[in-house]
Amino acid sequence: MAKIFVILTAGKDDMNRVNMGINFAMGAKKNAGADVSLMFLGRGVEILMKDAMYFQQMSKQIEGLKSAGVELSYCTVSVKNLGLSEQMLYTDGIKGVMGGVETVKKVSEGYTPITF
Repeated sequence: MAKIFVILTAGKDDMNRVNMGINFAMGAKKNAGADVSLMFLGRGVEILMKDAMYFQQMSKQIEGLKSAGVELSYCTVSVKNLGLSEQMLYTDGIKGVMGGVETVKKVSEGYTPITF
């Protein structure tokens, strides 16, 4: 079985790329049966902001990923560097990680990283 590590770096200013990354992860899981993990990194953590105008749509997509069995994480360093707090983010069922460390871990576990 293929192992795919989707790294979502697109933020609120590039919702097309955000949707492409989320749809890619969902398709790889549901249609190809891949083992998929997705990490929100850099500006990608903006997608988790509870007060964003797109939050309702994103929360539905995130719940869909979780229901499909996609492992989700977000970079806590990115949150800090963007001046955000974890209280501002929707993190239910989403693991806080250090992005670089998580990437090395996933690659060592045989995942192929793909960025959006």
